Amino acid sequence: MSFFVRPVGEGERYEFDGTTFTVKASGADTEGRVGVMEQSAPAGLTVPAHTHEGEDEMFYVLDGELRGFCGDERWTASAGAFIFLPRDVVHGFEVVGDHPARALTIVGPARFDRLVVEQGRRLDP
Repeated sequence: MSFFVRPVGEGERYEFDGTTFTVKASGADTEGRVGVMEQSAPAGLTVPAHTHEGEDEMFYVLDGELRGFCGDERWTASAGAFIFLPRDVVHGFEVVGDHPARALTIVGPARFDRLVVEQGRRLDP
C-alpha cells in the first residue's frame, strides 16, 4: 500500500444505477480495508431496499438532502450530516427536493467500490 493524493475532480468516474461515482480510494488502494467514492445523484433518485453483505456503508453528505431508512429506523440528512448503515441490515434512500445531492460514500471492508467498477459504465477514458 502506498501514499497517494487524489485532488479535487480526480479519480475514475462511473455511472452506476443513475448516480455518478468518482472513486477516490478503492479496495485495491487500501488492501481491501476501505473504499471511498464521491457520488453525485440527481433530484428524485431512489435507491431501493438492499443490503451490503458483510460490508458497512457510510455517507458524509456534501450537498443536497437524502431521506432513507435502515432497518426500522427512518432518517433525513443534509449537508454536513454523517450516516452509518451497518452491514447486513436492509436500507435504502432517496434524494429529496429539487436539487441533486453529493456525498462521500465510504465502505468497509471494500466491496461496493468493486461492484461500481465492474457493473458501472466508465465515464472517463
